[in-house]
Amino acid sequence: MPHLSAYGKAFGTLTNNSTILETKLEIYKNDLIGKLPQNGGIMITASDVIEKMSSMKSLKSSETDIVIFGHLSSLEVGTQHGVFVMDEQSEQLKCVLQKPTEEEMRIEGAIREDGMVLTDSCYFMSWKFCKRLLKNPLFKLPITEELCCYGDFMRPMGYAPNLDYLQNSSPKLKEYRKALTEVFIDPNVEMSVLGENSFFHFGTYQEFVESLLPESSFGQSFPSLFKSNIVHSKGINTIPESSFIEYSTGVDLEVGENCIASGIDAGSLKIELPSNAVIFTMSLHMKKYVTIIIKIDDDIKKKREVVRWNGHDTRIDGKSLWEAPIFEMFETRIKSLEETLHQWKNGMTEMVRYIRS
Repeated sequence: MPHLSAYGKAFGTLTNNSTILETKLEIYKNDLIGKLPQNGGIMITASDVIEKMSSMKSLKSSETDIVIFGHLSSLEVGTQHGVFVMDEQSEQLKCVLQKPTEEEMRIEGAIREDGMVLTDSCYFMSWKFCKRLLKNPLFKLPITEELCCYGDFMRPMGYAPNLDYLQNSSPKLKEYRKALTEVFIDPNVEMSVLGENSFFHFGTYQEFVESLLPESSFGQSFPSLFKSNIVHSKGINTIPESSFIEYSTGVDLEVGENCIASGIDAGSLKIELPSNAVIFTMSLHMKKYVTIIIKIDDDIKKKREVVRWNGHDTRIDGKSLWEAPIFEMFETRIKSLEETLHQWKNGMTEMVRYIRS
């Protein structure tokens, strides 16, 4: 989602005219806070995910240290997430798998009778439990290794965790992970199963576009969140249902299918935005602007021997689309949009190529 690169996915706008962060906080306020331990704590959650919390039930114990939330998912989804293995009789957490293979899920008993698995998302830790982290002298010093609040915090949980991953760590990372194991291996953990269609990821444009449609799983789960696919914009009245435009201006703007536009200014120009594309204008230092256009399914992080942009030769080698210096700076948003669209259709100008070389 490169159009959110300047300010982060948490501040990405949805079709309810609010950001992902604002939407999450509203959901948590209405459907979550009253059901959590009342002595307070911290919620660990991703910035590009919306969770449906309305099916959460009240906790069984007032002494719960950690509340984990499980979502019913396919085996394919399970291979890309943390997976909870539950004891069917006691309903206790047995262990947490991290991006397991389908075979690992079968061996560990993670697959339910309905063929689904329970995948992770957000979780809650009470303040009382958090103090246990602070008591370890290792965490009073600057952290020198990258730790994961999902993989490293959650894998020690359960009455029969698999700790083989400790042996595959560097010596310093192993020291941190062992310290985390001592903290997370015996908390009072309670699972809240939120069910199917309760986890919605906005990490890619494909996911974003699919969720825009009112008949999508997201739209059906949150019908009140769909107000318009034209957000905080002026002069733009209609665009295709599969497209989304925000913080933009234009009076004669034609928008293609599956198109995401952000921060653009077409002024009074007759502008056609291509289908299956992401178009956004960013404000830079010295009152300059740059408009970026990429295909919606481009892998912008992949390094390429020869960088091609919309089929055009850029004469740039060994870079990703995101790193390649393709886009020019201009004095106005209008000029920036107009010139970048021209190059998108016709190829980079000789002047741009000269500057790049």
